[in-house]
Amino acid sequence: MARPPRLEIAGGLYHVMSRGNARRRIFSSDKDRSRFLQQLQDNLRNYHVVLYAYALMPNHYHILIKTERANLSRFMQRLNTSYALYVHYKRGLVGHVLQGRYKAKLVETDEYLVSLSRYIHLNPTKTRGVQALGRAARAKALEEYRWSSYLGYVSSAAAEGWVCYDLLREFGQSRATARQLYRAYVQACFLEDDGVLREAMRASRNAIGSQAYIRGIEETMKRQYQGMVSNRDLTLPAEHVDLAVIDEEVSREFGIRREDLQHHGRRVGEAKAFAMELACRFTGL
Repeated sequence: MARPPRLEIAGGLYHVMSRGNARRRIFSSDKDRSRFLQQLQDNLRNYHVVLYAYALMPNHYHILIKTERANLSRFMQRLNTSYALYVHYKRGLVGHVLQGRYKAKLVETDEYLVSLSRYIHLNPTKTRGVQALGRAARAKALEEYRWSSYLGYVSSAAAEGWVCYDLLREFGQSRATARQLYRAYVQACFLEDDGVLREAMRASRNAIGSQAYIRGIEETMKRQYQGMVSNRDLTLPAEHVDLAVIDEEVSREFGIRREDLQHHGRRVGEAKAFAMELACRFTGL
């Protein structure tokens, strides 16, 4: 079946969600969650991606990110594949860990980013057990939940160095005041969802924002999509490095011949692994 291409933009803002295959658990222990977060940190650094918010739930996860380069697909492929390999190794599983393709929507402005951060951070309160609780109990449950970026937003002591908290600027110049106001902002939707955001999220499978923004994204996607299985993700702007350039640079750095990189086996050891890593990240092949 043909699948719609992604629209990949340098500096693009995305709300991304990935779910377990057949809605099965993808995180069975704190060790699993810690492993995923470590892999997330590694890939944020390696692919120059900025993370604004995250939440890990038993059978899915949410992240709110900015791709400084037009490389969403490569970032997500590496993140999901590395975690799936870990699960296969740990549990001895065969088959898919994650359900199909991850969902990703472009986000228009900081205003929508702030609303989405609240939506993501409220995920732990949407479980059946927590929804049966009153407001005070929900607040306590949220403050005790370790596996989201919420605590770093409301407490400087819990801030994580690999999460960007620039959204707090929307709540005041003083970080201490901003954290208090953000806590109140999140708790305001304990009992009732953000109707404006809900409608914006329902309006398109490709974008979240104003009607004009969504219309522009949908038109761009329509021009790109031709109903073919071979449709490729649209990258704006394209940023690829020729494989020969990578071979040349690695050969010079490691003091070997370019031809040695192309031989089967591990004749040149770390140099070949280094060249393959760069090729995965930057050639677009």
